[in-house]
Amino acid sequence: MLRRLAMDLGPLRTSPPFRNVFIARTVSVFGIGMLMVAVPVQVYDLTGSTAHVGAVSAAEGFALLAGFLWGGVLADRHDRRRLMLRARAAAGAGFVLLTVNALLPSPSAAALYALAAWDGLATGVSVTALLAATPALVGPDKLVAAGALNALTVRLGSMASPALGGVVVSAFGVGWNYAAAAAGTLGTLGLLTGLPPLRPDAGPGAGPGSEDGGGGAAGGPLRDIWAGLRFVAGHRVVGSLMLLGLLFMVAGGIPVLMPAFAERGLGGGPATVGLLYAAPACGAVAASVTSGWAGRLRTPGPALLGASVAGFAALACLGLARHPAVAVAILFGYGFVASVEEILRYGLIQSHTPGSHLGRVNALWAAQETGGGAVGALGAGVLGRHLAPGTAIVLYGTVSAGLALALALTLTTLRSAPLVPAAEPEPSR
Repeated sequence: MLRRLAMDLGPLRTSPPFRNVFIARTVSVFGIGMLMVAVPVQVYDLTGSTAHVGAVSAAEGFALLAGFLWGGVLADRHDRRRLMLRARAAAGAGFVLLTVNALLPSPSAAALYALAAWDGLATGVSVTALLAATPALVGPDKLVAAGALNALTVRLGSMASPALGGVVVSAFGVGWNYAAAAAGTLGTLGLLTGLPPLRPDAGPGAGPGSEDGGGGAAGGPLRDIWAGLRFVAGHRVVGSLMLLGLLFMVAGGIPVLMPAFAERGLGGGPATVGLLYAAPACGAVAASVTSGWAGRLRTPGPALLGASVAGFAALACLGLARHPAVAVAILFGYGFVASVEEILRYGLIQSHTPGSHLGRVNALWAAQETGGGAVGALGAGVLGRHLAPGTAIVLYGTVSAGLALALALTLTTLRSAPLVPAAEPEPSR
């Protein structure tokens, strides 16, 4: 039983190229986490303005979304190995420039704006290329395992890297924080250089190949993105998975209500808020390290849909909690089932998307994951203005659970979709 539950480490053992990418991604996640601490700290030190801190974060966020979309087009046109190398080199150069700026007698706040946006753009391109390349690095039966490993890296990095960044800033200053991120990022280039060529598959109707050996669609970037959207809308499995992802975008707004809920619903203070924020991440880590069973499912749709309904039902129960320990336990459970849903959704998306569209589909996936918090936060903020925080959470969870249940009953194709589908013809670009 323990062997069946234990995380499948097969992709790391059997695929040296995936192992190299996994290490590079881990280093990248930690570098991003350290940057999330250093840039706001330095901006506030220079300007004394929280408005500037928010503006820099917004600039990086918009650049990240642009990087996802642009990276999706590039990943379906060019060699994904070369694209990862160029994007990580660009990110490393940005960290070097941040280091130089931090060591100047009078650091430039304008440079922080520009370099934060530069890092967001480079990171978006790099992440999209990496996600698009993963199916070529592992077998189709190991996609869920690869997704669980990637999810574990992101969760652990989001928990540990800000703390590490804070320690470095406190002990040595922001310049050393940037220098550490630059050294780690540039150090991964050797790992990525050893990858095999990762050219996208060219489907019928694709234009002439690019200089990198990619599909090279004849249309422009906007036309490519539109073609990717049409593919998602027309594919029953991938389209259903993206539709389900929209619901989890809504759930991304729940953290906005946590401070008020901790005070007014649980009678707690800042320590309680911290526990509420940490609990879902801990549940997600637990789901990743016990995900061995997930890769053995031939048709993971029922488990995925069940996890979706259970996750939103847990949020509805959260609003009724009146003790911090109960709320933390519920959020741990929510993080667990939400991570199960994410891992299974990743495996199905990768296995049902043809190679010629992996870049753009993964760009939409990444943009959906990243933009979810902002979209959900808007809705949560509106509810929080008119309802008590516990009531708002109950309403949030109940409506989302009802919609998830409706999708579970109507998305019959998704319920029966195999994890390793039969070969499908490549759609036009």
